[in-house]
Amino acid sequence: MSLNGKKAQQESLEAQLESAIAHSDDEQCLELMRSLGRLCPDDAEIQHRLGSVEEQLGTAEKALAAHLCSISLAPQNPLTYLYSGFCLQQMGRRDEAIEVWSLGSDLEPALLNPPHRNDPTGERLVAAATALREHFSQLHRDSSNTTTPSHKITGAIWPQTTDTPFDYQTDQQRPSLFYIPELTARPWHDLQGLRWVEHLEALSGDIVKEFSDAQGSLHAVCRPYLGVEMKLGPQFTELQGSLNWTALDLYRDGKLQSKVAQYFPVTLAALEQVPLYGMDNLPYEVFFSVLKPGQHIKPHFGLSNHSLTIHLPLIVPPGCSLTVAGQRRQWVPGRILAFDDSYIHEAINPGGEQRVVLIFSIWHPDLSKGECDAIQRSFTARARWLAARQLPL
Repeated sequence: MSLNGKKAQQESLEAQLESAIAHSDDEQCLELMRSLGRLCPDDAEIQHRLGSVEEQLGTAEKALAAHLCSISLAPQNPLTYLYSGFCLQQMGRRDEAIEVWSLGSDLEPALLNPPHRNDPTGERLVAAATALREHFSQLHRDSSNTTTPSHKITGAIWPQTTDTPFDYQTDQQRPSLFYIPELTARPWHDLQGLRWVEHLEALSGDIVKEFSDAQGSLHAVCRPYLGVEMKLGPQFTELQGSLNWTALDLYRDGKLQSKVAQYFPVTLAALEQVPLYGMDNLPYEVFFSVLKPGQHIKPHFGLSNHSLTIHLPLIVPPGCSLTVAGQRRQWVPGRILAFDDSYIHEAINPGGEQRVVLIFSIWHPDLSKGECDAIQRSFTARARWLAARQLPL
């Protein structure tokens, strides 16, 4: 069939379909929609429409097939994941439905926070959000529980996916990923007197020298701290993808960056004494943060409150400061600052040269070894489940 002939036939079927809808002829609607689906097998929108009609008037199996076809043709459309998951749930395949809905929520987080709407899409949004929140909350409870469970941890909250209503203790502390309400909450923490703090501060001059010696050789591996692929708020527009705020990573996502690490033997040896926050006995993130002159990291919240962020200032131009929950402090070279970055915080470099700070995290001091292990199990279980998701065959 020629393109013109196919277009004319499609227009004819669409006109007949409109008439059938106007006359509430369900049987004719279904047959015309199936004809459209056969005529346009590579049209994602038509396959989605076919799936919706099959769901209402035909069979769940045929509806699912059409929706999955639509996903294969337009994998970035979250609506097709929403409808596919609903079909699976109606067919009694709830675990598969949750996986599909979760894949859709990667594309559109509103699947977890649906707006109120009184239509079929609204019904499906509520079903998806309810199932996803129940699933993730149960996953946390199961994975963090032990023979001697800690209520502090089993009662922790994944704010984006919890099935339990909650309130933050203060508007100034709003971790978006993981929240333990029972932890001591304050913006700044005094760690002076701890042996590892004194040791690291005493070596700060040597660490500055390592950084200065290596910077020229490692310029190419410095990355924008805020990558263009990240989903960020409007306050980060100016810095996202920019070399005005860069990171030189020693550890990233729990992995030692060997090309960089070889230049920093003193730094890495000093960090061996630190109770670094991480997963599987490896620090999650250790990096040199480089903020160029005239840059402002605008107010924002961190992801969780089960760790403290540690700054070891190395190169600090006059006027540079860090503000946490409205409390402003200036970096002093060689003097550690510890704060809870789940509180709103910002940083500024009004000076004439780059500001360099070594940044890493430690476990919150309120947490026992068993509680840290339980948190790691929860994060690991969640990561493994997310990695194993797939569309039904």
